[in-house]
Amino acid sequence: MVGTYSIDEIFELKKIDPPYQEVFELAIPYLKTRLNLPHTYIVYQYAQLLLKEEGGSPEIAIPACILHDVGWSAIPEDKQLTAFGPNGNDMVLRRKHETEGAIIADQILRKVGYDEALIPDILKIIDGHDTTREARSSEDAITKDSDKLFRLSALGYRIDAERFQEDLQNRARYLREKMDAWFLTKTGKELAIHELEMRARELREQRERSS
Repeated sequence: MVGTYSIDEIFELKKIDPPYQEVFELAIPYLKTRLNLPHTYIVYQYAQLLLKEEGGSPEIAIPACILHDVGWSAIPEDKQLTAFGPNGNDMVLRRKHETEGAIIADQILRKVGYDEALIPDILKIIDGHDTTREARSSEDAITKDSDKLFRLSALGYRIDAERFQEDLQNRARYLREKMDAWFLTKTGKELAIHELEMRARELREQRERSS
């Protein structure tokens, strides 16, 4: 179980497109921390939507999304919350998960025989996906937006509220305040607005049921 969420209910490896499934399978040992298995799968789904609307190279963006957080495996679990989230101010550890992630991603991509011409672009996205604000390519923008959209997804919203010990309404308020600064693509912004509206509706329905 992940908090109150079962991995079996929210993660199905068979839904990863065949060109990238082997990459995902090799990433799994590095994603068994910080709830990164469900996180990565949801990011992967958003990336597909963004690529469809925004364009860009799936051969670069999809592996970057699958592998962007493998570096958290190098950070002790008791230190992870100091490096991400509303109170995560440890920039040394946040940066470390990027640099370590690029090293691990390089090993995985070369092990599966990925196109060597594309690997540097994938690693560049991973090495800076949290600590650089501006997009350095369309694929970088898609990775950044997909990563942040997780926070507004039905599952991500509740996971983050639980691990940051926030009330769901306060979590929604935080997300609303951050949205304008976070998203880099037109489609990412539209999806963020839609997802937050869905979370607000769910909260209203929950209040109505309990009243």
